[in-house]
Amino acid sequence: MSFVNFDGSVKKVNHKPKGVTELVLEISTKDLGNSIQNLAEMIDNDVRVEIESDVVRYNVQINAHTERPIVNYQVDQSGVVHIAEPEPEQLEAELGLPAEKPQIEEKPMEIKREVVDQFIQEGMAPEQEGFPENMADIVKQRIEGESYRKLASELEMSSGAIVDLINDYRAAVAPLAEKWWDWKEDQANEAVPMQKNEEAADVDLDSSQSVKDDSDGNDQKEEEDGAA
Repeated sequence: MSFVNFDGSVKKVNHKPKGVTELVLEISTKDLGNSIQNLAEMIDNDVRVEIESDVVRYNVQINAHTERPIVNYQVDQSGVVHIAEPEPEQLEAELGLPAEKPQIEEKPMEIKREVVDQFIQEGMAPEQEGFPENMADIVKQRIEGESYRKLASELEMSSGAIVDLINDYRAAVAPLAEKWWDWKEDQANEAVPMQKNEEAADVDLDSSQSVKDDSDGNDQKEEEDGAA
């Protein structure tokens, strides 16, 4: 039995006569490598296909007047994401005016699925209202290769329902994952200059020791020459 696993792009979905839909995928030949032979062997054969988007799309509620998110997040030193305290509008702070109910709009956003999945796999995703308590564990099983069909069977629900549930959960935690990922990148960027400084300090110490060794060697040579 042939098997091919690849990342690609959906280029066309063509509805043909007699209830047939033609799907055209575009994959890098270089990425396929020797698997192209396996694909060739599948021509005119029945296959099972699962296609999953590499991005997670979600909506963020924003204040239509300020164009700022209604809910903001902050990350503590251990990487845990919390809802930040709301910031009062500047005008309200200066004039002491009562807060008005903002006009809320939905702003579409997207994030790489691998970022959201890493956030979930590392146990950073909190429980979300409206989802099972073990939802993060369910998604982890899917990330680690479990099929939708088996997950659906274990949870006694249809395959379509488990797909929607996992997609909805990814979208729910996506804003937190984005904040967490930004924090991780900041941590990495801060670590690089520190490492460079430590390496530079080690080089300076080595240079100083080398100069000292050379100086001691010259002094010893001069003493030996004087004694001769």
